[in-house]
Amino acid sequence: MSAAAGLIPPPVSWAQRNDLVYVTIDVECKDIEHKVTDNSFTFKGVNALDASKKYEVTLNFLHEVDPEKVTSKNIGRCVEFTIPKKAAGPYWSSLTTDKTKLHFLKANFAKWRDESDDEEGEPKDNGMFGNFLNSPGGDWNNKFDDFNVDDEEEDSDDNIPSLSQNDEDEEEGGEGDKEKKPVA
Repeated sequence: MSAAAGLIPPPVSWAQRNDLVYVTIDVECKDIEHKVTDNSFTFKGVNALDASKKYEVTLNFLHEVDPEKVTSKNIGRCVEFTIPKKAAGPYWSSLTTDKTKLHFLKANFAKWRDESDDEEGEPKDNGMFGNFLNSPGGDWNNKFDDFNVDDEEEDSDDNIPSLSQNDEDEEEGGEGDKEKKPVA
């Protein structure tokens, strides 16, 4: 990583798949310049809201990538790059060759996939309800049939006892029917 005087590294997130790497520059930028070589990625840009903030970062990749097939998408609040690996295969232990942790670089877990998740035929576990939601044999309307939500045969509140004395008095005769007793 290199940064010249007055230039700051932008927040960068990354994720990988078996055959590609995702790199996201997490700032809204204008005047964007980027260059990808077999071993490195360079980004320059100016903050869209504060022109005094100029960003520059160079990442030296751990392994080679295919710079000819790189795609990018500026979606306003960030710039996303999809960078194919030169050779599909084992996952990289880190994005860069740097031995120290880069303070601006973090994993993008929204796009992250582990090696075991790359098997296409296996359904992906989306957390606690993931397998339930993707289970075969029905749609959402049939998932909760045992709750009988649509059956309105009886109002379940009718058999609940009152919690206060005033409620019981009202049920017996109503407010107008009550006799007022003198207080001794």
